[in-house]
Amino acid sequence: MKDTRDKKTGNLLASPDAVRQARYADRMKAKGYKQRKFWLTDDEYEALRECLEELRAAQDGDSGPASA
Repeated sequence: MKDTRDKKTGNLLASPDAVRQARYADRMKAKGYKQRKFWLTDDEYEALRECLEELRAAQDGDSGPASA
């Protein structure tokens, strides 16, 4: 664990992947999303994915295939 009083190393130890993932998480949080974990069967995952697509399309006023 990094010492919070250490002002010299900064993010020097963070890998490029860790930085990329942190930036992605920040963008998603800024949009109001929260990361959540669920235990799902493959069938449940597909049903949930389709339901989310339809819900988001309706919220965005999208006229894509999910709203057909």
